[in-house]
Amino acid sequence: MSMINNLGTRLFKSVTDKAGDLGDKFEEEFARLSQNITAEVDAIVTEAISLSGYIKVALVILCILLILAIIRFSAFGFRCMFFKAWDWIRANESKPPPQVILLMPTGDGKYRPTTTVYADPQTKSVIDRIQRESFELFNEYEHEPIRMKPPKLGAIKNSR
Repeated sequence: MSMINNLGTRLFKSVTDKAGDLGDKFEEEFARLSQNITAEVDAIVTEAISLSGYIKVALVILCILLILAIIRFSAFGFRCMFFKAWDWIRANESKPPPQVILLMPTGDGKYRPTTTVYADPQTKSVIDRIQRESFELFNEYEHEPIRMKPPKLGAIKNSR
């Protein structure tokens, strides 16, 4: 029995020694890894701190460029709107006066245009009056009374 106990004790001692050696190696490797990581992080932080002045300058330059681009595109937009408005005003100023062609009734109930084209507004009103009177004379034209209400649906269906 003593031999089994002695064998068990030696085996246990051997396993614990191996485990201790492995633990020590793991601790050494982990310490070395953490030191490497810490050194890398320190290098990155010191690099970022040394570059922070350059980063600030670069950000200021980018902000200035962005503001200049906004001003340029805004000025371009305002210029486009100004020229569109200017073209619209010039187009309205250069519009020719309205032309009036008098239609004279013929005997067969049709109309023929006169050879004269009238562009004066006062002449247009006189021609409109003549045209209305000629409709009344030659076609027995009657004006419908001006309705104040819209027609009823039943009246529209019956007229068809």
